[in-house]
Amino acid sequence: MKPPIFLTAEQIKKLHEMGLKRHGGASGLGDIGLFESVIMQPENDFYYGKVDVFGISASYAYHISQAQSFLDGNKRTAVSSALVFLELN
Repeated sequence: MKPPIFLTAEQIKKLHEMGLKRHGGASGLGDIGLFESVIMQPENDFYYGKVDVFGISASYAYHISQAQSFLDGNKRTAVSSALVFLELN
């Protein structure tokens, strides 16, 4: 399987900001190291866990929502990231 198009940190941050503009909430990251780790997990799942695009999408949704690395809007960002990833792939 050809590697999918993964989301970048900047794309995920942009999705977060878009969600905040639409629904409100506090802007910013609590722990940048945690955020960077979380956004790399879907790539790790693809290369080492051998998951398909749906598994990668679920990885974005799960890890972003559970890590709570943003000050606000983590679940919105998680769902948005999962859906945008599916749309790209």
